[in-house]
Amino acid sequence: MKLSDIASVQSGLVLNRKEAQFPEEEKERYKRLSLRSLNKYGTVEHKNLEDFISKEIIDQTVLTKENDIIVKLVSPIFPTLITSEDTGILIPSQLAVIRVFDNRVMPGYLRCLLASKYISDRMISIEGARIQQVITIRTFYDINVPVPPPKTQMLIEKAVSANIKTEQLYHRLIEEQNKLTELEIQDIIKRGIK
Repeated sequence: MKLSDIASVQSGLVLNRKEAQFPEEEKERYKRLSLRSLNKYGTVEHKNLEDFISKEIIDQTVLTKENDIIVKLVSPIFPTLITSEDTGILIPSQLAVIRVFDNRVMPGYLRCLLASKYISDRMISIEGARIQQVITIRTFYDINVPVPPPKTQMLIEKAVSANIKTEQLYHRLIEEQNKLTELEIQDIIKRGIK
């Protein structure tokens, strides 16, 4: 089954068309996603959200909703599942939103599938070899999506979630070890100077 059979895919808003240029044009303020807002773990980096001042009220179709999957339109796509804390954020045109409408597919499972190496390699092969791997909306529509039973989808989502947590713990451990090593080096240098 193709992604277009189970979900809609839409690019974000071209911001310069709606951006207020002068204070008297200001109608509404939004937080907006950027390429840096999506991380490899599939979550929104809130510290990397940017402010956007609009000259009009923005259409709800380009604002995040719970269970949306946001992807970059360049590789790696870093598919990100929107949670209740991430709703109402403006989606710019460098990103796309995937909204599942088929009840047989769990958004979390689809996010995991889109993050897989298999899908990433498949999209790059469809787009062809280029220095900057731009991914078109059409490429997303053509992705084949296996639809296993709900229990299997949940198992896949849990396995990926456990792997992400493990990877994050290892990353933190490495950061702490680097800090400790740096302190040891500084201590050795100070002792050697005296």
